[in-house]
Amino acid sequence: MPSLDNLKKTIEEKDKKKKDFDKKPETVDYDQVEKIVGRMKKKYREQGVEFEQVGGKLGELRGIIAEGEQAKINVQKVEDLQEFQSPAIKQLGSFYLLFKLPFQPISNLLKRLPLASDIRYYLYSANMKYSLNQWLAIAISTAAIAGLFVGVIIASISLLLELPYVLSIVFGIAVGFFTLLIMLMIPKSKAQRRGEDVSVELPFALRHMSTELKAGIGLYKTLQTIATSDYGILSEEFSRTISEIEEGTDTKDALRHFALRTQSKALRSALFHIIRALKTGGNLSEIMNTIAEDVSFDMRVKIRDFAEKMNFFGVIYIFIAIVAPVFVAIIGAVTNAPIAIGSFAIHPLAVAGYLIVIQSFILGFLIFYLKISQPRV
Repeated sequence: MPSLDNLKKTIEEKDKKKKDFDKKPETVDYDQVEKIVGRMKKKYREQGVEFEQVGGKLGELRGIIAEGEQAKINVQKVEDLQEFQSPAIKQLGSFYLLFKLPFQPISNLLKRLPLASDIRYYLYSANMKYSLNQWLAIAISTAAIAGLFVGVIIASISLLLELPYVLSIVFGIAVGFFTLLIMLMIPKSKAQRRGEDVSVELPFALRHMSTELKAGIGLYKTLQTIATSDYGILSEEFSRTISEIEEGTDTKDALRHFALRTQSKALRSALFHIIRALKTGGNLSEIMNTIAEDVSFDMRVKIRDFAEKMNFFGVIYIFIAIVAPVFVAIIGAVTNAPIAIGSFAIHPLAVAGYLIVIQSFILGFLIFYLKISQPRV
């Protein structure tokens, strides 16, 4: 019978062999593995497949962006723009491919910026059927065409007025740069406008959901009803969520994805309340009614605030649109009269220029401000 010391020694030898076996995987050259993975990512990234890691709300959306219908969008190449139905998109895609050699470095530089992750998120949020590569190609092509167009016009004017040709280059680059910035901001603007459109229909849809839930209809059937009803963008967004659920996504996860991609704060709050009720239990019908009342109250507050702003805006508009032109016209008439005192005079062309050009610009700006400040209710 073996002694305890021999038995202990045998056990220690087995433990040592096991530890040595467990340590063997650590001998793998991970640096070499990372290099191989990096080369593979680079290869596929050039083909349009995106691997960038994102955080925050973008990280939460990584799953739905990488799976299902959105995955098909993410792997679309710039060459696929030529298959779009829109003639303008086809032309922009062809223009980018024609000058791909100078445009590609610009696209690669933009993709390295943190802005690229935001653009990808807002493209998804706005339901724009473009990959990041495709939208950057469209933006760069549009900026190049705008800059070239303005540059040619300025060059023609410089030729007639014998001005330095460098002005055409400066103006062309400036216009191209600002056009590129505007194009990069379009996805965010469309996503936010989509959120505003959703908020307009939200109180009615929430009361609709509350009625159906109170009648004993299940949540999934209620979501389907909203998706097939005439609630505009809101019904479209619910349809996207229904598609996710039908593809196998859990209802709570699909609703969380919905909340993360929407730009409507009220809808996001409602969806998180639904998710919380699904997890902990609760009366969804009462929750929907309460949220609908809150959203309606917020809309009434926005309308009241807008009405108060319009009181002051009316005074400013009367002064700029009526008082200022009459004042300038009177001063011009007095200073050009034969009985004018002194040498100061406003030339009639200056008065006409103010009334036609400057006044039109100011009034246009006021109308634009009125348009963007108007609550969408």
